[in-house]
Amino acid sequence: MCGIGGIVLRPGIELNIRPLLEQATEIQRHRGRDGKGVWLNTAATAGLCHNRLAILDLTPAGAQPMQSGDGRFVIAYNGEIYNYQELRVLLISRGAQFRSESDTEALIEAYRAWGEGMLLRLRGMFAFAIYDTVTNTLFCARDRVGKKPFVYATTPSGLAFASEIPAVRIMPGVDLTVDQSALAAMLLHNFRHIPDPYTAYKGIQRLRAGHAMIIRDGVIERMWRYWDPQPSVETITTENLRSILEDAVRLRMRADVPVGALLSGGVDSSAIVGMMRKHTDAPIHTYALGFDQQDEDLRRARIMAERLGTTHKEFYFDPDEQWIIFQNLLKIYGEPIMLLPLVHTYSLCRAIRDDGVKVVMSGNGADELFYGYTGHIRTLKISRWLDRIAFMRPLLKPLARGRFALLAALPGKRKAAFYKALAENEWGSVISEDAKQQLANRASEEMEYWGDLSPSKRFIDESNFVGLMVENTHSVTIAGDLPAMAASVEMRSPFLDQEVISFALATPVERKIPSTSNPGWLKAILRESVSDLMPAELLTAPKRGFGMGIQEEMVFSGPWKDHAEQIFASPLDGGGLFDPELMQKSWGNYLIGKESPSKIAKLFSIQMWLHNDKEVTKL
Repeated sequence: MCGIGGIVLRPGIELNIRPLLEQATEIQRHRGRDGKGVWLNTAATAGLCHNRLAILDLTPAGAQPMQSGDGRFVIAYNGEIYNYQELRVLLISRGAQFRSESDTEALIEAYRAWGEGMLLRLRGMFAFAIYDTVTNTLFCARDRVGKKPFVYATTPSGLAFASEIPAVRIMPGVDLTVDQSALAAMLLHNFRHIPDPYTAYKGIQRLRAGHAMIIRDGVIERMWRYWDPQPSVETITTENLRSILEDAVRLRMRADVPVGALLSGGVDSSAIVGMMRKHTDAPIHTYALGFDQQDEDLRRARIMAERLGTTHKEFYFDPDEQWIIFQNLLKIYGEPIMLLPLVHTYSLCRAIRDDGVKVVMSGNGADELFYGYTGHIRTLKISRWLDRIAFMRPLLKPLARGRFALLAALPGKRKAAFYKALAENEWGSVISEDAKQQLANRASEEMEYWGDLSPSKRFIDESNFVGLMVENTHSVTIAGDLPAMAASVEMRSPFLDQEVISFALATPVERKIPSTSNPGWLKAILRESVSDLMPAELLTAPKRGFGMGIQEEMVFSGPWKDHAEQIFASPLDGGGLFDPELMQKSWGNYLIGKESPSKIAKLFSIQMWLHNDKEVTKL
């Protein structure tokens, strides 16, 4: 687990890229403190850099950027390939020779053996770039659901990439104009981040999840989606689900360092820790955070920790400390994002790092895949209604306005249509009239892109697949990278294993939500498959999201109120995107209970970033 970066210049450009690559390693040092390296080709027209968090093969042989034995290929890689041992055996049988025990070298030899097709053989989380010194091409790829980030910019001088935005923006010529449409997308409904492939800057983008690209002579020669989300062919039984989960946990226990776990006492994290016990004799360190000692999350976590015999620690909300963490995370991420659990997770990961634990398991993704939120009941009711009236779609077109736009939309495009309609009202309260006429709906565009790839035509399945890939990435994949890597810790998420995802895509909604009148038995097939790992009291307990005892309304009406007052006293307009008077009005309405805490929190994050960006740009 690491930080990566690289630069490929266009022909004829004279630019000393070594200092830029060295600067990128300093910016991303938090992602890996065990080592750093820079590699340049002989012409100094291409280079890679790397920050190392040593997890596998702790010797110098595992250092990066790593060159192949013959010197042809060089790689900068962030992530873990969980099936690397199996790949090594297969590659050795084909004549490959290895000089290390790392999964990094397995990637190089896999590329030599199978080229771009190697991506379909990988089981893990990854973002990497492999430079071929013979063809002078750079092959870049990101894992299927985007667990590891890949940010890049194309400039008049060439292409630069990294794990994080601040390490890319140092490249000369990057267009740092604010992308107003990208910022506006964050304000819509459930979004708390800017959706890929966009960022807050017009000149910086993210490689989409499940995508790859080839760079030649400093420009993108080709970009494509290599992942085709397909349902599993396994029989849908609790036994098969348990077997797949056990295998996902077993693979993620592969490490040459201790492996700990986040434990909230909910079904997801408790099941993960329960399965971890089968694969180690060493004590498992578990960590939990809540508002205070009486927090329900902490009570449940104590029960599970005692049952499983873990070495357990709990931590409590400290508003002053959390404020400092929030500011730091915004600077590291390089653009707005608003999710308090990111702050809580960093607090835990910092304690995990201080305990000498480098790898931690989490339950991220289970609720999105197996429908564990109470809102899924409402979505299922809407879905059943839409399925029944599908034959009337042409007749409903004249009535399909506003929030009812999804009535006339085709399967795969319904969630996108809903978000497109939302913009009419949700942008109006803070965005200037001039800007509204020019904005593209980035949220709706991406939802349509991924919605068309949903294997199921039922609305609830389409909605949740789009949620996994676009709408909820702040709480799924970003939550698994940003706070952990900021603390030099690797987070592994067994529920986001590709085989688990495939099984979930194949599972009928009736196996996930057997009854809309029983909110205590959501994600039913998952609960049934792990029922032996926890007491009935916790197995059937009402759903509580991580950090549920610490709500935004509590924070912005209390300990962070003065910070918010200061921000909204002089809001920035984002180059004409926002109407400052309307923003101040929204804050005033919030204080009297007439504006949602969620909206205020997102506006606050955007304003914090705009103020930070203004200061950084001055430097």
